[in-house]
Amino acid sequence: MGLFTMLIYGTAHEWFGELPSFEELENPKSNLASEVYTSDGKVLGKYFYQNRTNVQYEELSEFLPVALIATEDERYNEHSGIDFRSLGRVFIGLVTGQTGSTGGGSTVSQQLAKNLFPRKDLTKFQLVMRKFKEWVIAVRLERQYTKEEIVAMYFNTFDFVNNAVGIKSAATVYFNKTPQELNITESAMLVGMLKNPALFNPLRFYDTTLHRRNVVLTQMIRNGAIDKIAYDTLKTKPLGVDFQRVDHKEGIAPYFREILRSDLKKIFSEIDSTTGELKYRKANGKGYDIYKDGLKIYTTINYEMQSYAEWAMTKYLGEKLQADFFKDLQRKKKNPFDWRVTDEEVDQIMKSAMRRTDRYNVMVGVQCANCGRRGKYVEEITENGVNYFECQADDCHHKRRVTPKDSIDIIFNTPVPMTVFSWKGEIDTVLSPMDSIRYYKSFLQSGLMSMDPNTGHIKAWVGGINSKYFAFDHVAQSKRQVGSTFKPFMYAVAIDEGYSPCYEVPNVAVTFKRGEFGLLKDWSPQNSDPKDVGYNVTLKYGLANSMNTVSSFLMKKFGPDRVVKMARNLGIKSHLDPVPSLVLGVADLSVYEMVGAFGTFANKGIYTEPIYITRIEDKDGNVIKEFIPETKEVISEETAYTMVNLMEGVTSYNYNKAKGKKTAGTGIRLRFQSHEYGGFTGPIAGKTGTTQNNSDGWFIGMMPNLVTGVWVGAEDRSVRFSRTGDGQGANSALPIWGYYMKKVISDSTLKVKNIAFEKPEHQLRIELDCDKTQEDNNFNDNEEPNFGG
Repeated sequence: MGLFTMLIYGTAHEWFGELPSFEELENPKSNLASEVYTSDGKVLGKYFYQNRTNVQYEELSEFLPVALIATEDERYNEHSGIDFRSLGRVFIGLVTGQTGSTGGGSTVSQQLAKNLFPRKDLTKFQLVMRKFKEWVIAVRLERQYTKEEIVAMYFNTFDFVNNAVGIKSAATVYFNKTPQELNITESAMLVGMLKNPALFNPLRFYDTTLHRRNVVLTQMIRNGAIDKIAYDTLKTKPLGVDFQRVDHKEGIAPYFREILRSDLKKIFSEIDSTTGELKYRKANGKGYDIYKDGLKIYTTINYEMQSYAEWAMTKYLGEKLQADFFKDLQRKKKNPFDWRVTDEEVDQIMKSAMRRTDRYNVMVGVQCANCGRRGKYVEEITENGVNYFECQADDCHHKRRVTPKDSIDIIFNTPVPMTVFSWKGEIDTVLSPMDSIRYYKSFLQSGLMSMDPNTGHIKAWVGGINSKYFAFDHVAQSKRQVGSTFKPFMYAVAIDEGYSPCYEVPNVAVTFKRGEFGLLKDWSPQNSDPKDVGYNVTLKYGLANSMNTVSSFLMKKFGPDRVVKMARNLGIKSHLDPVPSLVLGVADLSVYEMVGAFGTFANKGIYTEPIYITRIEDKDGNVIKEFIPETKEVISEETAYTMVNLMEGVTSYNYNKAKGKKTAGTGIRLRFQSHEYGGFTGPIAGKTGTTQNNSDGWFIGMMPNLVTGVWVGAEDRSVRFSRTGDGQGANSALPIWGYYMKKVISDSTLKVKNIAFEKPEHQLRIELDCDKTQEDNNFNDNEEPNFGG
């Protein structure tokens, strides 16, 4: 016993190496996942090396500590870190090397010490010394923390495998619950995993795990936590696992979370211009790491609205529009490409797509096949006359033989087993990589963003149809021609100059002469129906029916520079060529920009920058950064209200004096009860958009406290619908908006109502009622427009 006492004394006085300092015991190093929260307080996702989030003792189920102590440390509440009854047995076992036959003996505090300061590869002597260190650390932990805190720390630091580090992640991954919601059998299963999580893994070894759970229940009988009658009932219950896969790409809002991740890395890389150091630093002066510093990122995304948006896109694209698109493509000789695209252009498109694939980048040494790192991480080496690409990352060092360049084309055209995306679920098939590229180009993509125009808070963000197979985001990253959704910017110039929505202009083609506004040749845009000309129409009628003649008239009147200036004031930052065709939407802009711009009309003329983060906190709740949107008055309240009134005509019937009747705006489908996504009765301001050859379909719709934009199109503009009736924004994008908004409005907790926009307090100087007839504004399902706008 004297030798044992001397070893303990020597260990405590660091004869055999350093012990953790007081500061390290107070703040043990551990990787904590950063959590992303919705505006309604739900966890949207995590960024992590280890999927771990700490909980307090009070957040544990009452059964967890009871099961833990009964199974792992029966005298936990009696000792101060070391259980001396077991100490001699364990010590002899360590010295003789007979650890397997001597049994356990480690207290919860000792096991926590092992978790906090992990063992590395050790010799037998080092293992003995390490064990002594853990005993000393355990005693120090007992002095530093309460018994309850130690139990919570132990549960927080244990790796339950399957990407579940800590009890909070384990409860979510295995049972889709919080730790507090775990029942007695679920608690017993997780405590049973503590002995050997690889062996007692319910996903791989169900029966073994079930037996281990019942061993824990037996220990609870032995320690008086439950009686035999309860045990006999509980032992017959199944494990009840409700496995939730945890991955950066799994779960809701994957496109948004990826955009957010990229922005967070930029934020924490910002340099203070005064000091030349990182702008945001921890107390130790080091920068923040979103993967291990346990940050809390609070976003503007509403969980329910995000869910509704993703559902709406899946509902319409997955159940209806994609099937129509496949049928249309089957009739094309160059499926999926349009007949106007040459064979050379098709070949160029396919090769360009090939060079962007992970498969290709792995072959040419740009990307590691194992960890996915790119660029500088991969180097070419030679061993025994064989060339390899080796990953230089410390945690990888994966090697792969170099693929000869002349073999790449052969490989890409050779069928191999693969799993591909479909709207009905993943499909295992055999395709050549090139055929899979062609297959994926046949899919319609979509982007949706929904924003509160008054606060700039983005409520929903759907960047595509499936982030696993189509990683490119179509809200902020993608920029596509906006078509007629650009026209309201031109109209805003006119209204701002005092023009009335009832101002009449001739519905005739306007010609821009060569040299005018820098044109190289004459340009005379036509309506989608070139025969529908020869009479006067109001500005309101022209916008409602997306008439190119009216927009061209305004462009001729005010010029491109005026509309560019207006667009800039409305928040459009992308490149805009000051040319007449700009009014027809030839500019490539993002859904993010367009929704932000339209929000100005809904927000009484005040542009509010769209934002999606409200604040970032460290793991202790200290605010690192808060986000407040920039605002500026762009147009008067009267101009904004007039523009809203103009765009309400898009979803209504408008009187045509020349025809002597009312005709439907391009968004009238939202009114039809016969459409599942229709049936709206209140005011809706919006604008449809369709680009040349039906490559892009848009709809941006507004209610007083919500502006939502939707874009639909294929990845390549040469892949498109043959008919305008199919490809126009009213058929491709508008239904998604309708499905989404019906869900949002029906959810009373969201407080989004289909009500009228608030009028300015002062008397309007402009006449808004352009109808010169008393006819009822009845909606006629038989009168559905087929405009390109």
